[in-house]
Amino acid sequence: MAATDVMAQPALNPGSGELLPRFASAAVLAPLALTATYAGRPLFEGALAVVAGVLAWEWTTMCGSHRPSIVRALLMLAAVAAVLAVMAGYPIYAAAIIVAGAAGAGVVEGGDRRAWMVAGAVYIALPLAACEWLRVSSAYGREIVIWLLIVVWAADTVAYLFGRTLGGPKLAPAISPKKTWAGLIGALVGATLAGALVAYALGARDALGMAVMAAIFGLAGQGGDLMESAVKRRFGVKDASRLIPGHGGLFDRMDALMAVFVFAALARLAGWQGGEPW
Repeated sequence: MAATDVMAQPALNPGSGELLPRFASAAVLAPLALTATYAGRPLFEGALAVVAGVLAWEWTTMCGSHRPSIVRALLMLAAVAAVLAVMAGYPIYAAAIIVAGAAGAGVVEGGDRRAWMVAGAVYIALPLAACEWLRVSSAYGREIVIWLLIVVWAADTVAYLFGRTLGGPKLAPAISPKKTWAGLIGALVGATLAGALVAYALGARDALGMAVMAAIFGLAGQGGDLMESAVKRRFGVKDASRLIPGHGGLFDRMDALMAVFVFAALARLAGWQGGEPW
């Protein structure tokens, strides 16, 4: 890692692992996310637009964009336009918009950060468009997204508690020194239990099958977490920002969800019914 890469980035945030701020922040953010999901349009799309703006800001800052103002505007616009295209019933246009946004970010950025800004456009826009598609493409889209949110939150929470209390061998020390195998097991336990209980509470047809899918999504979420950790390690930062007390940045809260939204959308395209009828 070049010294200039580290020096150009924000300082590490040593206090983001404190337990009380972590749960206090979650207690505020979780009801907001659930409310927007339950309400649907336009509140849901508005929330995704806010998320897109914050993620674009964090990505350009974390990855050291040389033209941050223009690039973050492009990243945000690509994500919002993709979400609106899906909302209007044209998901194929959303794919074209994401490609165009990535190309535009690459042209504007140039230099040694070009590939990172291109990747950022896809990294931000694709999961948000997938989330919108999950919400609007089915009569039970609201329940599916609520279920996914709770499954990922449960996986993250139990993984954190298992890793913090049990410790043990590291999962991927070269990528994320704090992640342990105990945390991964905790993520699977939390996702599976939450998947079954929430599916049953929402009246899903096959709560057992939903528990199995929840375990798969819990694993996918941990993969998304590791992916973001690899990016942060590449640029010498601990958190994407200091926006959320106890968590760091919005990317640090969304990394698992972003992977799961994409995996869930692919599963739906492959025939997964998502617990229908709820």
